[in-house]
Amino acid sequence: MSNEEHMADKQAGFEIIVDTVPRSVQDARVTWEQVVEIAYPGQSGDQRYVFKVQYQDAANQPSAGTLVKGGHVEVERSGTTFSVLRSLVS
Repeated sequence: MSNEEHMADKQAGFEIIVDTVPRSVQDARVTWEQVVEIAYPGQSGDQRYVFKVQYQDAANQPSAGTLVKGGHVEVERSGTTFSVLRSLVS
């Protein structure tokens, strides 16, 4: 990531962590699609894969759980963590 990209990321309002990588997002409401696109760019709609998205330290209740396709969570200003597992459809 270039220095300019890093500075642009820092101007966003909320810092989340996706698969151990800090990322910034504009809104407190983060969707399944956003998280999967961060973890696997361009693959969220690929029918060959299924994705399992788990989160922790979110602002909503429950503060940890599984984010399902089409769903969203409210994130903290900093520190909400997501883990994305990608599997091939058999």
